[in-house]
Amino acid sequence: MRVLETTPAGSTRPDRIYNFISCLVDAIGFPLGIAFFSASTILPILLRRLGADDILIGCLPALANLLTFLPGFLVVGYLNRCRRVRGYLFWVALGERFCLLPLAPLTMAWGLIHPKWLIAGIFACITGHTIFMGLNQPAYWVAVGKTVPAHWRGRLFGFAGGIAGVLSIGLERLMSRLLGGVDGGFPHGFSRCFLIGFAILFVSVLPLGALREPVFEPSTATEEPSRFRHQMVEVWQSNKGFRRFLYGFIAFQFATLAAPFYILDAAQRVMATANVIAGFTGTMVFVSTIGGLAWGAWADRRGNKEVLVWSSILAVAAPIAAIMAGNTVTFYAVFAILALSSAGNSLSGYNIVMEFAADARQIPLYTAIANAVTAVPRAVAPVLGGLLASATHGYACGFVTSAVLAVTSAILSTRMIEPRK
Repeated sequence: MRVLETTPAGSTRPDRIYNFISCLVDAIGFPLGIAFFSASTILPILLRRLGADDILIGCLPALANLLTFLPGFLVVGYLNRCRRVRGYLFWVALGERFCLLPLAPLTMAWGLIHPKWLIAGIFACITGHTIFMGLNQPAYWVAVGKTVPAHWRGRLFGFAGGIAGVLSIGLERLMSRLLGGVDGGFPHGFSRCFLIGFAILFVSVLPLGALREPVFEPSTATEEPSRFRHQMVEVWQSNKGFRRFLYGFIAFQFATLAAPFYILDAAQRVMATANVIAGFTGTMVFVSTIGGLAWGAWADRRGNKEVLVWSSILAVAAPIAAIMAGNTVTFYAVFAILALSSAGNSLSGYNIVMEFAADARQIPLYTAIANAVTAVPRAVAPVLGGLLASATHGYACGFVTSAVLAVTSAILSTRMIEPRK
């Protein structure tokens, strides 16, 4: 890759520190803000309150996963022709956030009198949000890959996790207040949750618009879709380590089929109240963010392969713990294990893709391949979980299936080649 400038922006240590802090602010704000729209706790409970069944509840994360991870390949060619991606990244990121804002007024306006309209509104808002997110993912990882050195990335998300984890203590208390009371926070509390979540997401994304991103020579190699498809096939066939990683990564996505139903199982079996649900949400944010600090340090020192293997092992433990859980306290452990597993897989899953890519110019291609091959499994998994729950009139079958798939993921991940070696 040839740099156009003799001393390009973003190449000095002060620039790298500035970029690290800018990305850190966004990495702190995103998990805190998106927790108010949690697809594992907040939205499933709201949809159930509106009369949605298990299959429809499973369809929401299915749709979100499909639209988050499939569209990225559409913009790879464009991003490779950009000298900088920060402008594209920033404006599309704003689109992500503004798609969620209507949930606040719609919940107030339709929650009590038009529940079916609100269900449609939730699906519409999440659809818009995830389309923008899917179009923006390759740009985000290009920006991180160009502005944050490889040996800083684990610490970036780890530090962000640690800070967000401390802040999540206040988040849990705030949610408990918003979702408390005899009405369970419906509709006023949910509406305020959505408004606060949007505000956090909006403010924390602003630093990304001012990244000191190096300028690289635009490429025309992937302008034609046929050329991009050829490159995808070439990478898949030639990079054995990357291919083995994807096998385990795909199995892990299938293992998430029970994710939307842990909270419904808790509400059904231990009569979890709105305050307890807020506690579960806060616990997930706290554990995933604090866990991210440990995962990031581990990944920086020993590589991402080990983190992926152990996150899969934890994914086996979560559904087993859910089957055995008999009270609210044990369900806290379930959500903690689930969050820790998801944090490890997500952090190392994306970081290892950047390492397989070798240089920043290839990151959009590798990210698009990883997203494309996992989009369908991510979409199918929660629908399968909903079908199993509906067919068996319970969640135990889905939990067992999830555990088996997580074992498969752990086995496949051990066969992966660590790209640093």
